[in-house]
Formats: sequence, structure tokens, C-alpha cells
Amino acid sequence: MSRVAESSTRSSPDISSRQLRAVIALARHRSFVEAAAVLGVSQPALSRALQRLERSLGTTLFRRSTRVMSLTAAGRDFLPTAERLLSDLDRHLGHMRELADQQRGYVVVASLMSLAYRVLPAATAAYRRRFPGIDLYLREGVQDAIVADVRRSVADIGIGNVVGVSEPLVVEPIGEEPCVVVLPRRHPLARRRALSIADLRAEPLISMPPESGLRRLVDGAALTAGVRLHHAITLHQFGTLFSFVRSGLGVAIVPASALPSRGDRALQVRPLAGPGLTRRLAILTLGDRALSPAAASFRDIFRARYALTTRGHPRVVLPARRGA
Repeated sequence: MSRVAESSTRSSPDISSRQLRAVIALARHRSFVEAAAVLGVSQPALSRALQRLERSLGTTLFRRSTRVMSLTAAGRDFLPTAERLLSDLDRHLGHMRELADQQRGYVVVASLMSLAYRVLPAATAAYRRRFPGIDLYLREGVQDAIVADVRRSVADIGIGNVVGVSEPLVVEPIGEEPCVVVLPRRHPLARRRALSIADLRAEPLISMPPESGLRRLVDGAALTAGVRLHHAITLHQFGTLFSFVRSGLGVAIVPASALPSRGDRALQVRPLAGPGLTRRLAILTLGDRALSPAAASFRDIFRARYALTTRGHPRVVLPARRGA
């Protein structure tokens, strides 16, 4: 071995995390018996770990006696280094475990059906590009089902309405969005620039079920306005809802984030004016349970994607008036 290589080897002793833990435990308990019990090793194994470390360092770290151990001057000098090295190692290993968790496993997300129609696919695509090893289990439902899924730990996170949520769930608001009216292209109300809840009193509505947050929002706004609405057809999927509107079976009130493609020429969209017709959305988690790194990453990506998708609400494209 060359002198340069020999010098490099001597300047970098071979030290293991087991040896560092041995030094820290012995310095704290000053007893082979107690330190070995804390570390879960035998006394001979602990003694060998210390001896190897002292040989690597070329110095004695402890004074031994029949009853108690004490640090030498070299031991007192080395102890802060051992604690720092072990702390750095544990922190880096924890970070590596988090990264590994983000590359494998699965996340369960319970989401409002309206978000699952357009916003959730975009967020999922962004998440899968970043974490292709994570499997996603997406549960579409109404508000009550989402709250129940999170409360019973069926879902890691829920994406639902702010209202109607209580402890132990934690509510993290992510934004507000207005409701709009979706009509068949040639519907008489499509000639208007905007509509109110009163304009829909005589219209057959294609609606979500009564237990959905959207239905409660609409019915609450109608009650405030003194309007009785006719929920002619009740469905459970937004894709089906838009198909029924295209077929001329009625009109629908939907959140802006659930709007179909702008290229859908069979439908018209109009703003819906009036109080109580804006929904507040939030990410719901269980307060006494920490999110896994994979679930926390999905939450962050969804929040960013929702903000991007819903920026500038209401995003209603109005047709130009003829002759204008």
C-alpha cells in the first residue's frame, strides 16, 4: 500500500452506527449491564464493539472499573461527534425511507364525483408521472360517503365540502367555486346572458341525490330565494347527467369545476347569480393519524392542480350575439 493510501486509511477510521450507539449508551448509563439492556445486545457484543472502535480511533474512550465507567478526555471530545454523526445518519436514513415509500405502495382517495369528472384525472396524471410506483384507489361519492370514508380510515384523504365536517376530521380549505347552469343548446333560457335560481322554478332539473353536498347547496339557495325547484330526474354520475341534458330531458346546476369540455356543442352554460351558490372545497384528513409520504404528496399535487384548473372562475364562455 502506498504511503498516500495508508495515510488516507488512517485518517478515515472504519466506524459503524452500532459502535456510535455503543459509545452514546455507555456514556449515558456508565454501565455495560444497563447499556447492553437498552441496546438489546449482549454485554460481550457491546464490549467488542467498543474495543473495535477504540482500535480504529487509536485511543481509549472509557476508563473501566468494577462498578462504573467514565469517559476519558478523548472520550469526552469524541462523544459530541458520535452524537452528531448518529443523528445525521438517522435523519438521512429516515429521508431515504420516505423517498422509498413515495415510490411504492398505494393511496386511497375519496372524492366528490364532480371533481372526479375533470379535476381529479388531471391531478392523478401529474401524480403518476412523478410517482409511477404508487397505486391509487379512487372512491367517487357524495359528501356523506367521503366524510365516512375518512372517519373510518377507509381513505387516506378526502376531497369534499367544508360544511358538515366535524372532529376528529381536519379541514384544509383549497378554494371556492360558483355553480352554473347547463342547458340543451337550443333551450329558451340559453338566450339569456345569466340566470337566477328563480328562472329555473318551472324547469325539470337533472340533479344529484339529496345526500350530496351539491344538492344541499342548491336546495338551500332555493329555500332562501323562496323558490321551489322540481328535481325531475336524480342521478349519481356527472357524465350521465350531461348526457341527459344533451337529450333535452332537463337542465342541471353543477359546480364550475365539473363542466364538460368546452368543445361540447350540444350544451350551453350560463352563470347562476344569487347568494348561497358558491361551494367551498377542502381536503379532509383524520386528525389523529399522520399522512404517509405518498398520501401527503398526492394532497399537495391535487391542491396545486385544483388551483390551476379552477383559476379564473367562473369560466363560462358566452356565445356572441347575432348581429353584434
